[in-house]
Amino acid sequence: MEREDKKIIEIGNISAGYRRIEILKNIGLGISRGSFAGIIGRNGAGKSTLLKVICGLLKPFSGNVVLNGKDISAHSKKDLSLEIAFMPQNIDTSMPFGVEDFIMFGRYPHMNAFKIPSKKDYEAVEEVMETAGIKDLRKRNVCELSGGEKQRVLIAQTIAQGTEILVFDEPSSHLDIGSQSDILRLLKLLNEKHNKTIIVTLHDLNAAGEFCDTLFLMDKGKIKNTGSPQEVLNYKDIEEVYKTTVIVKNNPMSGKPYVIPVTAKS
Repeated sequence: MEREDKKIIEIGNISAGYRRIEILKNIGLGISRGSFAGIIGRNGAGKSTLLKVICGLLKPFSGNVVLNGKDISAHSKKDLSLEIAFMPQNIDTSMPFGVEDFIMFGRYPHMNAFKIPSKKDYEAVEEVMETAGIKDLRKRNVCELSGGEKQRVLIAQTIAQGTEILVFDEPSSHLDIGSQSDILRLLKLLNEKHNKTIIVTLHDLNAAGEFCDTLFLMDKGKIKNTGSPQEVLNYKDIEEVYKTTVIVKNNPMSGKPYVIPVTAKS
Protein backbone atom coordinates (compact mmCIF):
# COMPACT_ATOMS: atom_id res chain seq x y z
CA MET A 1 0.00 0.00 0.00
CA GLU A 2 1.38 3.40 -1.00
CA ARG A 3 2.10 5.75 1.90
CA GLU A 4 -0.24 8.74 2.07
CA ASP A 5 1.40 12.05 1.16
CA LYS A 6 0.73 14.29 4.14
CA LYS A 7 0.55 17.98 3.30
CA ILE A 8 1.83 20.26 6.04
CA ILE A 9 0.63 23.31 4.07
CA GLU A 10 -2.34 23.44 1.69
CA ILE A 11 -3.22 26.54 -0.29
CA GLY A 12 -6.66 26.77 -1.85
CA ASN A 13 -7.44 29.25 -4.64
CA ILE A 14 -5.43 32.12 -3.17
CA SER A 15 -5.59 35.60 -4.63
CA ALA A 16 -3.44 38.20 -2.86
CA GLY A 17 -1.52 41.41 -3.31
CA TYR A 18 -1.05 44.92 -2.00
CA ARG A 19 -3.37 47.95 -1.95
CA ARG A 20 -6.00 46.09 -3.96
CA ILE A 21 -3.46 45.28 -6.70
CA GLU A 22 -3.62 41.53 -7.34
CA ILE A 23 -0.23 39.79 -7.47
CA LEU A 24 -1.22 36.16 -6.85
CA LYS A 25 -4.03 34.86 -9.02
CA ASN A 26 -6.07 31.86 -7.92
CA ILE A 27 -3.12 29.79 -6.69
CA GLY A 28 -3.57 26.29 -5.31
CA LEU A 29 -0.77 24.05 -4.11
CA GLY A 30 0.28 21.65 -1.37
CA ILE A 31 3.62 21.25 0.38
CA SER A 32 4.45 17.86 1.84
CA ARG A 33 5.73 17.41 5.37
CA GLY A 34 9.49 16.89 5.34
CA SER A 35 9.97 18.17 1.79
CA PHE A 36 12.52 20.62 0.42
CA ALA A 37 10.33 22.83 -1.76
CA GLY A 38 11.68 25.48 -4.11
CA ILE A 39 9.70 28.33 -5.67
CA ILE A 40 11.22 29.64 -8.89
CA GLY A 41 10.26 32.22 -11.52
CA ARG A 42 11.24 35.57 -12.92
CA ASN A 43 11.42 38.78 -10.88
CA GLY A 44 7.90 40.01 -10.22
CA ALA A 45 6.32 36.56 -10.59
CA GLY A 46 4.95 36.73 -7.02
CA LYS A 47 7.39 34.44 -5.21
CA SER A 48 7.98 36.65 -2.16
CA THR A 49 4.28 37.51 -1.96
CA LEU A 50 3.44 33.80 -1.88
CA LEU A 51 5.88 33.25 1.00
CA LYS A 52 4.25 36.05 3.00
CA VAL A 53 0.84 34.46 2.49
CA ILE A 54 2.18 31.04 3.52
CA CYS A 55 3.65 32.52 6.72
CA GLY A 56 0.50 34.45 7.63
CA LEU A 57 2.20 37.82 7.11
CA LEU A 58 -0.14 38.84 4.28
CA LYS A 59 -3.88 38.23 4.34
CA PRO A 60 -5.17 37.06 0.96
CA PHE A 61 -8.04 38.73 -0.86
CA SER A 62 -9.67 35.30 -1.26
CA GLY A 63 -8.91 31.64 -0.71
CA ASN A 64 -7.36 29.98 2.31
CA VAL A 65 -4.14 28.59 3.75
CA VAL A 66 -4.28 25.46 5.90
CA LEU A 67 -1.34 24.81 8.22
CA ASN A 68 -1.15 21.43 9.92
CA GLY A 69 -4.82 20.81 9.19
CA LYS A 70 -5.99 24.15 10.61
CA ASP A 71 -6.85 27.34 8.75
CA ILE A 72 -4.01 29.81 9.22
CA SER A 73 -6.46 32.55 10.23
CA ALA A 74 -7.40 30.46 13.26
CA HIS A 75 -3.80 30.45 14.52
CA SER A 76 -2.73 33.16 16.94
CA LYS A 77 0.49 35.06 16.17
CA LYS A 78 2.11 33.17 19.04
CA ASP A 79 1.02 29.80 17.64
CA LEU A 80 2.26 30.69 14.17
CA SER A 81 5.66 31.73 15.51
CA LEU A 82 6.02 28.30 17.07
CA GLU A 83 5.11 26.46 13.86
CA ILE A 84 6.71 28.43 11.04
CA ALA A 85 9.81 30.66 10.85
CA PHE A 86 10.51 33.10 8.02
CA MET A 87 13.76 34.69 6.87
CA PRO A 88 13.05 37.56 4.43
CA GLN A 89 15.52 38.82 1.84
CA ASN A 90 16.46 41.98 3.72
CA ILE A 91 17.23 41.99 7.46
CA ASP A 92 18.95 44.92 9.16
CA THR A 93 22.34 43.75 10.35
CA SER A 94 23.86 47.22 10.79
CA MET A 95 23.53 47.24 14.58
CA PRO A 96 26.63 45.96 16.43
CA PHE A 97 25.03 42.90 18.03
CA GLY A 98 27.23 39.96 18.91
CA VAL A 99 26.43 36.82 16.92
CA GLU A 100 25.25 34.86 19.96
CA ASP A 101 22.93 37.68 21.08
CA PHE A 102 21.62 38.14 17.54
CA ILE A 103 20.71 34.46 17.25
CA MET A 104 18.99 34.66 20.64
CA PHE A 105 16.37 36.96 19.08
CA GLY A 106 15.03 33.85 17.37
CA ARG A 107 14.10 32.45 20.77
CA TYR A 108 11.70 35.31 21.59
CA PRO A 109 8.51 33.26 20.94
CA HIS A 110 9.63 30.86 23.70
CA MET A 111 10.41 33.53 26.31
CA ASN A 112 8.21 35.12 28.95
CA ALA A 113 6.95 38.72 28.84
CA PHE A 114 10.28 40.03 30.17
CA LYS A 115 12.22 38.34 27.33
CA ILE A 116 14.85 36.96 29.67
CA PRO A 117 16.59 33.91 28.14
CA SER A 118 16.33 30.67 30.08
CA LYS A 119 18.84 27.85 30.31
CA LYS A 120 16.87 26.08 27.59
CA ASP A 121 17.19 29.12 25.31
CA TYR A 122 20.97 29.24 25.77
CA GLU A 123 21.19 25.51 25.08
CA ALA A 124 19.10 25.91 21.93
CA VAL A 125 21.33 28.71 20.63
CA GLU A 126 24.44 26.65 21.37
CA GLU A 127 23.01 23.71 19.43
CA VAL A 128 22.04 25.95 16.51
CA MET A 129 25.53 27.47 16.30
CA GLU A 130 26.97 23.96 16.24
CA THR A 131 24.61 22.91 13.44
CA ALA A 132 25.34 26.04 11.40
CA GLY A 133 29.09 25.74 11.96
CA ILE A 134 29.46 29.23 13.42
CA LYS A 135 30.54 28.63 17.02
CA ASP A 136 33.81 30.41 16.26
CA LEU A 137 31.82 33.56 15.37
CA ARG A 138 29.88 33.83 18.64
CA LYS A 139 31.69 36.95 19.93
CA ARG A 140 31.98 38.70 16.55
CA ASN A 141 29.72 41.61 15.65
CA VAL A 142 27.17 40.72 12.99
CA CYS A 143 27.87 43.92 11.05
CA GLU A 144 31.53 42.91 10.64
CA LEU A 145 30.89 39.52 9.04
CA SER A 146 31.35 38.54 5.41
CA GLY A 147 28.30 37.89 3.24
CA GLY A 148 28.48 34.11 3.64
CA GLU A 149 29.07 34.31 7.39
CA LYS A 150 26.19 36.74 7.80
CA GLN A 151 23.80 34.46 5.89
CA ARG A 152 24.72 31.55 8.16
CA VAL A 153 24.00 33.69 11.21
CA LEU A 154 20.65 34.81 9.79
CA ILE A 155 19.74 31.20 9.05
CA ALA A 156 20.85 30.21 12.57
CA GLN A 157 18.53 32.84 14.04
CA THR A 158 15.67 31.40 11.97
CA ILE A 159 16.48 27.84 13.08
CA ALA A 160 16.63 28.97 16.72
CA GLN A 161 12.92 29.71 16.56
CA GLY A 162 12.49 25.96 16.89
CA THR A 163 9.80 25.46 14.24
CA GLU A 164 9.15 22.47 12.03
CA ILE A 165 8.72 24.68 8.95
CA LEU A 166 11.53 26.99 7.81
CA VAL A 167 10.87 29.50 5.04
CA PHE A 168 13.66 31.43 3.29
CA ASP A 169 13.35 34.17 0.67
CA GLU A 170 16.46 34.03 -1.54
CA PRO A 171 18.81 32.69 1.18
CA SER A 172 21.78 32.42 -1.19
CA SER A 173 21.40 35.60 -3.23
CA HIS A 174 24.43 37.87 -3.75
CA LEU A 175 26.83 35.12 -2.60
CA ASP A 176 29.73 33.56 -4.47
CA ILE A 177 29.28 30.02 -5.75
CA GLY A 178 31.11 28.48 -2.78
CA SER A 179 29.09 30.36 -0.16
CA GLN A 180 25.87 29.63 -2.03
CA SER A 181 26.64 25.92 -2.01
CA ASP A 182 27.47 26.04 1.72
CA ILE A 183 24.15 27.71 2.53
CA LEU A 184 22.07 25.28 0.50
CA ARG A 185 23.95 22.30 1.95
CA LEU A 186 23.11 23.61 5.42
CA LEU A 187 19.42 23.79 4.48
CA LYS A 188 19.62 20.26 3.05
CA LEU A 189 21.15 19.08 6.34
CA LEU A 190 18.26 20.64 8.27
CA ASN A 191 15.83 18.90 5.93
CA GLU A 192 17.39 15.44 5.97
CA LYS A 193 18.94 15.16 9.44
CA HIS A 194 16.69 17.44 11.50
CA ASN A 195 13.36 16.65 9.80
CA LYS A 196 12.63 20.26 8.86
CA THR A 197 10.24 21.17 6.06
CA ILE A 198 12.14 23.71 3.96
CA ILE A 199 10.54 26.25 1.61
CA VAL A 200 12.81 28.55 -0.40
CA THR A 201 12.65 30.98 -3.29
CA LEU A 202 15.64 30.76 -5.60
CA HIS A 203 16.83 32.55 -8.73
CA ASP A 204 19.46 29.95 -9.57
CA LEU A 205 17.61 27.22 -11.48
CA ASN A 206 20.51 24.80 -11.28
CA ALA A 207 20.77 25.17 -7.51
CA ALA A 208 17.01 24.65 -7.28
CA GLY A 209 17.24 21.49 -9.37
CA GLU A 210 20.15 20.14 -7.36
CA PHE A 211 18.88 20.72 -3.81
CA CYS A 212 15.06 20.77 -3.95
CA ASP A 213 12.90 17.68 -4.24
CA THR A 214 9.80 19.66 -5.29
CA LEU A 215 9.62 22.78 -7.46
CA PHE A 216 6.87 25.30 -8.10
CA LEU A 217 7.44 27.36 -11.26
CA MET A 218 5.63 30.70 -11.08
CA ASP A 219 4.75 33.02 -13.94
CA LYS A 220 2.79 36.28 -13.65
CA GLY A 221 1.25 35.43 -10.30
CA LYS A 222 0.22 31.89 -11.23
CA ILE A 223 1.70 28.41 -10.86
CA LYS A 224 2.95 27.33 -14.28
CA ASN A 225 4.18 23.86 -13.29
CA THR A 226 4.68 21.73 -10.18
CA GLY A 227 6.64 18.56 -9.59
CA SER A 228 10.12 17.12 -9.30
CA PRO A 229 13.09 19.03 -10.77
CA GLN A 230 13.03 16.62 -13.71
CA GLU A 231 9.39 17.48 -14.37
CA VAL A 232 9.58 21.24 -13.88
CA LEU A 233 12.96 22.10 -15.40
CA ASN A 234 12.01 21.23 -18.95
CA TYR A 235 13.13 23.48 -21.77
CA LYS A 236 9.61 24.32 -23.00
CA ASP A 237 8.37 25.75 -19.69
CA ILE A 238 11.68 27.46 -18.90
CA GLU A 239 11.81 29.13 -22.31
CA GLU A 240 8.18 30.24 -22.05
CA VAL A 241 8.55 31.70 -18.55
CA TYR A 242 12.06 33.20 -18.82
CA LYS A 243 11.77 34.28 -22.48
CA THR A 244 15.14 32.87 -23.44
CA THR A 245 16.49 29.84 -25.29
CA VAL A 246 17.93 27.09 -23.10
CA ILE A 247 19.28 23.58 -23.21
CA VAL A 248 18.45 21.22 -20.32
CA LYS A 249 20.85 18.37 -19.58
CA ASN A 250 21.43 15.97 -16.70
CA ASN A 251 24.26 16.56 -14.25
CA PRO A 252 26.60 13.59 -14.82
CA MET A 253 27.39 13.41 -11.09
CA SER A 254 23.94 13.74 -9.50
CA GLY A 255 21.61 12.96 -12.39
CA LYS A 256 19.70 16.18 -11.63
CA PRO A 257 18.74 18.54 -14.47
CA TYR A 258 20.73 21.68 -15.16
CA VAL A 259 19.80 24.56 -17.45
CA ILE A 260 22.19 26.18 -19.94
CA PRO A 261 21.20 29.50 -21.53
CA VAL A 262 21.94 29.63 -25.26
CA THR A 263 23.37 32.77 -26.81
CA ALA A 264 22.27 33.13 -30.40
CA LYS A 265 25.00 33.93 -32.92
CA SER A 266 24.62 37.21 -34.80
